[in-house]
Amino acid sequence: MTGVTGMIGKIIGGCYQILQQLVKGGFGVTFTAIDIRRPGNPQCIVKQFKPMSSDPNTLTIAKRLFDTEAEKLERLGHHDQIPRLLAFFAENQEFYLVQEYIEGHDLTQELISGEQLSEATVIKLLQDILEVLAFVHQQNLIHRDIKPSNIRRRRSDGKIVLIDFGAVKEVSTQVINPQGKTTLTITIGTPGYMPGEQAKGQPTFHSDIYAVGIIAIQALTGINPYPVGLPTDSQTGEIVWRDAYGGKLRTHVSPKLANIIDKMVLYDYRQRYGSANEVLQAIKTLSPKPRSPKLWLSVGAVAIITPILLWILYQFINPKPTLSTSEERGITIKYPSDGWQPIKPPSNDIDSEVIKFIPKNQNQVDFCTLEIIVNINDLPQQLLSLEEYKNSAIQKIKKNNPNQKVKDDSQPSITLSNFNAYKLTYTRQDGQCKLKVMEIGTVRNGKAYFISYTAEEKEYNKYLELAETMINSFKIKVE
Repeated sequence: MTGVTGMIGKIIGGCYQILQQLVKGGFGVTFTAIDIRRPGNPQCIVKQFKPMSSDPNTLTIAKRLFDTEAEKLERLGHHDQIPRLLAFFAENQEFYLVQEYIEGHDLTQELISGEQLSEATVIKLLQDILEVLAFVHQQNLIHRDIKPSNIRRRRSDGKIVLIDFGAVKEVSTQVINPQGKTTLTITIGTPGYMPGEQAKGQPTFHSDIYAVGIIAIQALTGINPYPVGLPTDSQTGEIVWRDAYGGKLRTHVSPKLANIIDKMVLYDYRQRYGSANEVLQAIKTLSPKPRSPKLWLSVGAVAIITPILLWILYQFINPKPTLSTSEERGITIKYPSDGWQPIKPPSNDIDSEVIKFIPKNQNQVDFCTLEIIVNINDLPQQLLSLEEYKNSAIQKIKKNNPNQKVKDDSQPSITLSNFNAYKLTYTRQDGQCKLKVMEIGTVRNGKAYFISYTAEEKEYNKYLELAETMINSFKIKVE
């Protein structure tokens, strides 16, 4: 058999040239490769599986299993958020799968130890994962190895893509016992995300649901389920994750969402949700439902119709602005290029300002400030948490405006680039101008990212929707 080092540069299947090794495990090795047969030599993923025995009977059965599992992956690849199976073949008593390469990053780069995601972000994440998993379960298949590293966020559209299905790993772990029957020698799954029944070699649809529930708990608490883990109740075996720990709650979460997650990770799999679609429907009840407008045929109908007609007329008179994207120092943000202009600080500026946006006509000295500024601060070691940074921001504002009252509008639904964020509002005097300021910020990887929107108090609401659109478009690039 060819060693891993010897695989680099090798061409297999007549057209797939191995570039580099990605992962090596007990089941085989995963490589990146290019297809030298196709225009542009597109990148792909090659998975090499090695049966544990070269016994002819083992190889025959492994080949049959491999073909069966490849057929399953072919069916799954019809979903837009599951990689397409490009090829499968055997060479030199080794089996190969070739799959579509998904450009993007996996969830290990979003679920950072010690960082808690907002409830709204976790609900959206659950919905995105479960929509794909529901398709898998509808095909009567179990993923068996759901974990953050097997869930990728596609760069092109930000959608969740489910990768690395564990079923095909059976090919690598089959051996023939003395009675001529096949047995599994290794349990498929990952500690921390694998429930008890799966650890015993008896996975069900409920096992996938358990893994997704663990990911939700990890996102809400910032606690990695392995090797750190969460405690379990000694009497019931249930995971303890909502209680107070060290005088503080592990996480802030609504009872409705917590109850859904609790059911997903119950010790007894028979009491969990029966399918991913069942959980998905429960999650959807947490999202606010849009109200259907009702037009009553009465005198009051005019009072209802008139605002609607005025709103439609307003949309024609005031079309949505054209948005352009600005990229600076690892962040992106969209702004209305038809009316606003970006201004970069001098390259030697030691301030935290990254980029400022002002109206194109704001060059006259008699204009009060109207601006949106993106800032990045490197954090000292003693200021690493979001709460600590928010408190320091309040102190800084009060120091610059001694008699100023700062309103803390922070709540679980406030996010910046899908991370928990704080929100502060206050007013300040600048000459003859009374200004109102909103600051929204988050802490990420030892840096503070915050955006401030400043406008004359009487004009503040006029540009608030635009400011919120820009803030919602803000993204921190994941390296």
